[in-house]
This record gives sequence, C-alpha cells and structure tokens, in this order.
Amino acid sequence: MGEMLAVLLARDMADGEKAIVGTNSDIQVAACNLARQRQAPHLWWVSGPGGMTNATEGIVRPAADAENIAVAEAVMDLPQMIDFIDWQVHFFDFAILGALQTDRFGNINTVCIGDHARPKLRGPGTVGISALCGLSRRFYIMMTRHDRGAFVPKVDFICGAGHLDGGTSRTDRGLPEGGPRLVVTPLGVFDFEPEGKAMRVKSLHEGVTIEEVRDNTGFDLIVPAAIERTVSPDDEELFILRRAVDTTGVLARKFPWPKAN
Repeated sequence: MGEMLAVLLARDMADGEKAIVGTNSDIQVAACNLARQRQAPHLWWVSGPGGMTNATEGIVRPAADAENIAVAEAVMDLPQMIDFIDWQVHFFDFAILGALQTDRFGNINTVCIGDHARPKLRGPGTVGISALCGLSRRFYIMMTRHDRGAFVPKVDFICGAGHLDGGTSRTDRGLPEGGPRLVVTPLGVFDFEPEGKAMRVKSLHEGVTIEEVRDNTGFDLIVPAAIERTVSPDDEELFILRRAVDTTGVLARKFPWPKAN
C-alpha cells in the first residue's frame, strides 16, 4: 500500500514546484523523491519540522529524522520556516498531510477524536497544519486507512481547513483559493466536485467495488456515471522507487496492504 500511495501522489507533482511535508512522512518523502527522479527534477521539498531540503539518499526516513541533515541540499532554521509557513500566501505549491479524520469537504483533524475536553483519542495536534492548509496553493490528503472512523460527515475538530462547508465557503471566510486536491487511500483516489466542493470518486483501485467504498465511508460520495480504475504503478515507477528512492523497502514493510476481512 505504501508504494501505491507514493506513486499516486508523485504522478500529480510538477517540475519546479515547492512542497512541504510533515513529521511522520515516509510515504510523502518517497513521493517527492520519486517525482524528482522522474518528471520533476527541479521540484523542491522541505521537512516542516526539521528544515531539511531535498533530503535524498535512497533510504526513506521520516522527514524530521536528524539523519536527513547529512544528505539534504540545505537546512533552514526555525525562523525561516515560520516565515514561509505562517506568513506567505501560496509560497508552497502544495503540502501532503495525513489525518485522524477527514470529511466530505476535505477538512482534516489531527487533534482529537470526540469532545476536545474529554477526547476518546488525542492526536499529535495542529502544529503547522492550519497554516499549510490555509496558505498553500493546494494540499493532498494521504490516508493509510479507509473506514467510517476516518471518513466522517464532519470532523470532530477542524485543524486544517479544506473546503469548510462546501461551495465558496472557504473564500467567503477569508481564506485564499486552494484546499485539498486529491485524497489517496487504500481503496481509491478521490477529488472534489468543482462547484459544491464535496468529495467525489476519481478512481477505484483494482478489485475494489463502489459498494465497498460506500460501506467504509461515513458520508455520501459523489459517484460519476463511469468509474475509472486506478492505473497501478508500472514497471518503471516501481524500478525507480525501489532502486533509487526506497532501497531498503521501508514502504512495503511499514505499509502493507490491509488484510482482507
């Protein structure tokens, strides 16, 4: 699953773009480095928590791992990172973010499940997610599980603004244009309908049915008349991923396909 998600994210990245990834970002790091090896050699990515830029060694590590310093092209200090993340609208072309929950308009929650005062589960918190979702040109939501606990009608706590309540509500409330572009999961790829901004099925992975997706999603997805099949990673993508990006097999080992029920 990890390899599949990294390939799907990498395909949507363009040469010359600027990107930021978070702390626990093995798949996100692999996606950026795969894109740099293929169609986007001048893509520029930075570790939000660590300031390491274009850390590339052929070994996938979490973005905040200090070992990335030795193989990074540059390291930026915290004041520089805060200036980019918190104050410059559209400085970053995109961010790639995971979440505890996401909802039908692409709002994300990494804070808590349940009431904030007495949560059932606490997450890592907001950190810089609010600024990245608000100020990046777009962001991607990367979910390693797809079930009704993760895909909810309305997140318990909005720490990253997607399309808020849909339609023009994002810009109506003063946020710049942007929001989530794609959601990638073990079941499929999802985008957002241009007018209402509700989540829509873009493609389903091989062997996945629309009934399975509906059963595992806590809200009604927009389903097009013709549902595409996700194009699986090809031989070239997997060769580059395994020989140049993830030579120790971190993605396959840490993120295997979910076991069948």
